Amino acid sequence: MTTNIVVWEEYNYVLLGVQFRREYAHELEKRLPPNDPARVEWAKDAPLFEELFADYDTKLTKVSTLEELEAIIEEVDYLVVHKQRLPAETLRKGKRIKLLQHMGEDSRGLPMETAREMGIPVCVTPLINYIAVAEHAWTLLLNLYKQMREQERQMKERLYVERGWGATIPNVRIVQDFTLGLLGFGEIARPMAKYAHAFEMKCIYWDKVRFPPELEEKYHVQYVEWDELFKQSDVLSVHIPIMPSTEKIIGAREIGLMKSDAFFINTARGKLVEQDALVDALKNRRLGGAGLDVMYEEPVPVKDVLHELNEDPSYNVILTSHSAWQGHWTHVRDSLNIWMNVYRHLRGEPLKYEVR
Repeated sequence: MTTNIVVWEEYNYVLLGVQFRREYAHELEKRLPPNDPARVEWAKDAPLFEELFADYDTKLTKVSTLEELEAIIEEVDYLVVHKQRLPAETLRKGKRIKLLQHMGEDSRGLPMETAREMGIPVCVTPLINYIAVAEHAWTLLLNLYKQMREQERQMKERLYVERGWGATIPNVRIVQDFTLGLLGFGEIARPMAKYAHAFEMKCIYWDKVRFPPELEEKYHVQYVEWDELFKQSDVLSVHIPIMPSTEKIIGAREIGLMKSDAFFINTARGKLVEQDALVDALKNRRLGGAGLDVMYEEPVPVKDVLHELNEDPSYNVILTSHSAWQGHWTHVRDSLNIWMNVYRHLRGEPLKYEVR
C-alpha cells in the first residue's frame, strides 16, 4: 500500500534538503569556493527523496492552501507543515495520519490537543537557519555598539600615531546599558532574547498575541504594546513574517516614534518597511543607524542611496546581501531533520523532537 506524504507550505524549505543535490547544488557551486564546507558536504550527504525512501512505496504531494489539503486529507499518512495554521476540524478528517511533523519549534499553528486526542505524535524540529539569522542580527548590533568599522579604520590608517594608543574610538557603548526591542517573538527573536540576557541587556517584545508568562520568564522578556516598542527600544530588531497585511507595516509613523540614536535592524524581509521613510530618517540623522540584511528591492540597485549611507561610516549603516541565513548547510540540515523523522517512523525507530 502506498504511503502518502503531504507537505503543506507556501515556499520550498521543507523539500529543500531532499531536492538540493539535483535542484540547487549548481547554484552553490557558482557562489562558493570549492573548499567551502557548505558546498562540499551536499555532494556526499544530501540524499534525494527517492534515494532516502527507496525501500518504501511512497507518494509525495505538496499543497500550498488549506483547500488543497482538505481535498486529500483523508488519504494522508504523514503530514508536514511549515508556517501554516492547521484547523482542528481539518486534522480530525485525517484518520490515517501517523505523524504530524512541523518545521520549526514554534507550534502555535498546530491543534495540539486534537492531535493528542487522536493519538498522533507531533514533532517540532528546531531550525539551524533561524539560529544563523539571530547570530547575524546580534553581530550587526555589536558592530555598531563596539564601532568595529571605525576601530578597523583607525588601525588601517595608523591613526594611533597621532591620536595615541587606547580609547580613541567615539560612540562605543556598553550593551547592558540599553534596551533591545524585538518586533515579533518567534524562533529568531528568541535566541536574540537569550543573547540579550547573557549580555545583561534589557529585552522587550511585541507580538500580535502576547505569549504566556512562563515563556516570557524563560526568555527574560517583557511584553509592550506596538507604539511602546518603538519608543522604548535603543535597538529594534524585526522578526515578523511578510504577508499582504504586513507589507510596509513599519512606516514613517513608527520610525518617527524611535529615539534619535536608536539602531534599526532588519533581517526579516525588506518589504515590511517603508524604505523611503527609513532612508529619510537615516539621511537626516533622526536615527542612530541601521543594520539591514534585507531591502525592499532585492538585489538592491547598484545606485541605491543605501549604498551611499553604508559607505559613509558616520551614518552607522551596515548592509549585507540577504545572507544572514548562510552557514554550514543551514536549510539542508533543517529539511533533513524532518525527513529523517519520517524515515525513523517508517522504520519503527524513536522520533526526535516529539512534543510530549
